Amino acid sequence: MKKKFILILAIVVSLISCSDKDEVLVPIPDDITFNELSLAPYTHSVPSGGFTSGGIKFNTVVKSDGSYSGFAYSNQNNRSFVWTNTKAARDTNILSVYTNYRNLTEVYAVAAADNDTDTYFTLEKPSVIEHILFANNTYNYLAMNYGANSGSVIANPNIPSAPKALWNTYAPGVTRKMNMDGDYYKVVVKGYNGANQTGSVDVYLLCRKTADPANPTFNFIRTDWIAVDLTSLGPVTKVVFSTDCNYKDTEGNDLIHSYFCIDGIRLRKE
Repeated sequence: MKKKFILILAIVVSLISCSDKDEVLVPIPDDITFNELSLAPYTHSVPSGGFTSGGIKFNTVVKSDGSYSGFAYSNQNNRSFVWTNTKAARDTNILSVYTNYRNLTEVYAVAAADNDTDTYFTLEKPSVIEHILFANNTYNYLAMNYGANSGSVIANPNIPSAPKALWNTYAPGVTRKMNMDGDYYKVVVKGYNGANQTGSVDVYLLCRKTADPANPTFNFIRTDWIAVDLTSLGPVTKVVFSTDCNYKDTEGNDLIHSYFCIDGIRLRKE
């Protein structure tokens, strides 16, 4: 009997280990997860005119140089510096979420919030948003956590076994790590019901000591998804996003780009 049990167990383990996915992902009922949007493995889409998921319409404006404002969607998960300063190389980080381990949320949205005129989503009817998951994209994480490369040959800090090379974040103007007191990078989320603004919430993706007046001892950079309560916005038909940081150039422009990732939008049930 014991031998039969061991044989059955071995077969089950073998079947699990041969699965296409390392983990079985259980979706959260009713959350808007973007997972119905079809993507080949490790790819992204920047759809001109935007896209819809779970009844929410996400705005996208594709620019003449191939960049975009608003939202794209992706399933990429990259945690390495890029080799060359080309659009294709940068896009592997811009369109990738940064998580401590392999990302398990499948498809998610990537915002480029360089202006809040383009970066928003709309709802079919006024709804209370219980929370949205936020995360850094890889491009911003590397720029904030490592700053600019010195130009010397170094080991990849995320893959120590990889050959040493000239790695770089390729973030224009970035010359230092954001590890000083007062450093911050945040997403500003504004809710609207029709034409009326209902409220605003700050989401810190990097926060050093004294940066957040409400939490002056906070000292972190996000390395995974964080659920942010947005119920204070009340019922909304439109949510607008922008970003802000203290690290600016001589003309007052943010040196950390306006990229971030969202997923797992939960609407309050009526």
